[in-house]
Amino acid sequence: MKKIIIFSCILLFSGCSILFPSYFDRKPANFMVQDLWFTSNLDNNNDVKYLLNPTQLNYFASSNDNYNEQLVEFFSDEFKNNTYTKESYKNADGKIIIPFILDYDLSKEYIENLQKTTDLDYIVLSKILSADQINNPNVPQYKHLTYRSNVLAGSVVFFKVYDLKNKTIAIEISCKSSVYDDPDFDFNTNQYEDNTKIATYKSEIQLIKKCFKRVLRKIK
Repeated sequence: MKKIIIFSCILLFSGCSILFPSYFDRKPANFMVQDLWFTSNLDNNNDVKYLLNPTQLNYFASSNDNYNEQLVEFFSDEFKNNTYTKESYKNADGKIIIPFILDYDLSKEYIENLQKTTDLDYIVLSKILSADQINNPNVPQYKHLTYRSNVLAGSVVFFKVYDLKNKTIAIEISCKSSVYDDPDFDFNTNQYEDNTKIATYKSEIQLIKKCFKRVLRKIK
């Protein structure tokens, strides 16, 4: 029911910007996909095993991270029975093999532990940071992704496939989405001017889904 209400609201505001252009201003969404590391394509061998890690929702992984539906669906379709979540990857006694939290940036100790205790080939890692998290002055490592002050919505999706056997990154991609409250160009005055229209734009959830779609399209 909640999803229906949200979807109805999105359609309502989208429709308003089309039906009443004098009152509503539909702001465009921008996407920037960047290859951070791309040494190979996905390994499609029948005997390889992929582990999907929950999508990290902050600077560090935590217990409230959850699986991204698009990733689960994509890898399940591509690799059928060779794709596991942490909950489904168990030993012969039915016990979960990886009960601890995995951060997007795997530590050397975790990598060595995973090599010794599992038969996994690859770990799929993902992370989502909002515009506010990216712009946090106390976390300078994301300074190159900083959003302008007039951002209305935005987030950065990070995606990585780590090769456990060779202890290296096989694929790493980021997708930055943004919607800005930029003034419109007035052809009558030949300059950019602010207007009094109500801005409508894609929600952060929509932007994240479109970013993941772009990432998955690139690696397929």
